[in-house]
Amino acid sequence: MQRLDRLTERLNLKEFQLRALLEVTKAINANVGRDDLLRLYGDIVRHELGITRLMLFERTTTWACILAFGTQGEERTIDVDAASGSYGDIQLIGPEQEAQLGGFDIAVPVSHEDRPLAFLFIGDIDEGEQRMSPTVKHLNFIQTLTNLIVVALENQRLNRQALQQERDKRELELAAEMQSMLVPDALPSEGPFRAAAWYQPHRQVGGDYYDVIRVGTDEVVIVIADVSGKGIAAALLMSNFQATLRALVQYSDDPLDELVHDLNDKVFSSARGERFITAFIGRMDLRTGRLQYVNAGHNPPLLLGNDLGELSTGSIALGMMPKLPFMQVGGTELSSGALLLCYTDGLVEQEDTQGNAFGTDPLRRAMEHLRSGGPDDLVRAVVAHFDAHRGTEPYLDDIAVLACRLDQ
Repeated sequence: MQRLDRLTERLNLKEFQLRALLEVTKAINANVGRDDLLRLYGDIVRHELGITRLMLFERTTTWACILAFGTQGEERTIDVDAASGSYGDIQLIGPEQEAQLGGFDIAVPVSHEDRPLAFLFIGDIDEGEQRMSPTVKHLNFIQTLTNLIVVALENQRLNRQALQQERDKRELELAAEMQSMLVPDALPSEGPFRAAAWYQPHRQVGGDYYDVIRVGTDEVVIVIADVSGKGIAAALLMSNFQATLRALVQYSDDPLDELVHDLNDKVFSSARGERFITAFIGRMDLRTGRLQYVNAGHNPPLLLGNDLGELSTGSIALGMMPKLPFMQVGGTELSSGALLLCYTDGLVEQEDTQGNAFGTDPLRRAMEHLRSGGPDDLVRAVVAHFDAHRGTEPYLDDIAVLACRLDQ
């Protein structure tokens, strides 16, 4: 009769184990969430198998305890890195580990292709009871169940990671498409006004923008701008800025200061104060050489006429405040052959191998040297000086350079 009882008990145990594995497998196939999987695992091990003391650690970038009971917060004191180096396979916790792991009986490492995924410690609180320890009795099944759960959690993590990478990739592609729309297809290359440019994004997507907008036959609007931040949000904000600027320039005859106030309103409304745009906006009369401009917190463009100077008059960056606290429109007369060089901070802040910034001195020397040259000559010279300075150092930021020449 005792033999029949033992057989019945074994059959019942096997039946339970199969049911438990089937329940877990169904949950995994149904893509049940991480917390629910851990809850299911904990219920089986604790309530069905009678394990009274457990800690399960997961390894991603570091070890983290993802399930614990019967431990009273002891997971904070365990050095899992040291323990994982001591246990290459499932085994009893020996006397040499008792100082740290004395409350546990067995260590169960879980790995995949020699990469540690998880580490399980199990033991009994009621060790004085006269019965076979459930830790020993169900050890093989616990190991199988733990492997199943841990691998499922790892697959979920990898799937989330792959999905996020795909989203990031698509976001960059969309932002790059928008970025390409911000860069003019062609700039004026013939006639009294000529322009040339160079654009180098820091990564796939940049936050810089330049433009030359023709208004009628005798006026151009020169723009260079830089949005704070990167990615799709920055690209969307700059795209919105470009569309607003072009609409205001081409379909409104508002004075330049009103135009800039309108732009600030739109940027602040779109970004809600979380991002801002530095910009230089100049309106040039090609007949007289008169240039009106507003520098909204941007790196001052360099103007070479009779003398070499900076165009810094204007306001704070756009979108930093609901209303610009001050505004001043700058003005100057461009003589025939004048050169204007606009750039973003990524150019002058670029460091060499010794940590020295590029600065504006090379720009000034290039302009003086190429006083009689065209804007394309000036851009090539700036890029050559910049590349020599940067050497093997990576780009620190987006870079935009816009050079213009007026010949009356």
